[in-house]
Amino acid sequence: DAVVLPAPMERTVSYGPGTSGGPAAILAASSQVETFDEETGVDFEEAPRIHTTTTVMPGDSLEADLAAIEAAVARFRGKFVLTLGGEHTLTQAAAAGLCDNIDRLTIVQIDAHADLIDRLGGLKLSHGTVMRRLWERGANVVQLGIRSLSREEFDLIGKGERIRTYFAHQLPDQFDEALDTLRRLEGDVYLTIDIDGLDPSVVPSTGTPQPDGLSWRQTMAVLQAVTAAPRARVLGADVVEFVPSPHPPGCDLTAAKLAVKTLAWWHAARR
Repeated sequence: DAVVLPAPMERTVSYGPGTSGGPAAILAASSQVETFDEETGVDFEEAPRIHTTTTVMPGDSLEADLAAIEAAVARFRGKFVLTLGGEHTLTQAAAAGLCDNIDRLTIVQIDAHADLIDRLGGLKLSHGTVMRRLWERGANVVQLGIRSLSREEFDLIGKGERIRTYFAHQLPDQFDEALDTLRRLEGDVYLTIDIDGLDPSVVPSTGTPQPDGLSWRQTMAVLQAVTAAPRARVLGADVVEFVPSPHPPGCDLTAAKLAVKTLAWWHAARR
């Protein structure tokens, strides 16, 4: 029913390193997550059936990494694919692997950063440009928790063309509106969760933490709204930019719980 795909890609991180260790840490910590989820009623001992693939190993370049991830994800098209990162750049490959037409896809992005800049450090392909590249290919983008971006990105959002952004400072007043937007999604949807989109009091273990952000409870509400949208088909999701704690368990278990909750909410809606 669902596939978990570890992708320890780390090529363009621009502050704190360590995202390549994220998938292994999440998988290791997941053994400590209960197989029954009381919030959704999902019992993983019964369903969904989950297959964890072998790790997509880094290639000899950023482009090779992205090609390998896209090919690996495409093998499981038709299943719900949860990709564990790794840096956020991988989202463009994971999303492309699940659909033929990016211009018919809506990306729901939980993130501290807009990731809409045209170049970051001179690079067209990076963790800070990933949403810009997907948007250029025609994707619709709904962003939640944004609180770090350039003027260029702010102006692009202001044009209102296929981008709807709920800034972190607006969420207290606009959260109900945001959930309503998610419930009204139609067609193919892909969910990307940059761990820094959550308030650092929940998960500080990321390369570029920012104050403010979504609470755990708000994040669960977003997962529920996206997966239960009656006219949407959620193809897959990713959890990216997690940096394992130097002295486990740290936040490793929280990141694993987030991955498990993503699967639980998806299956609860499907069931």
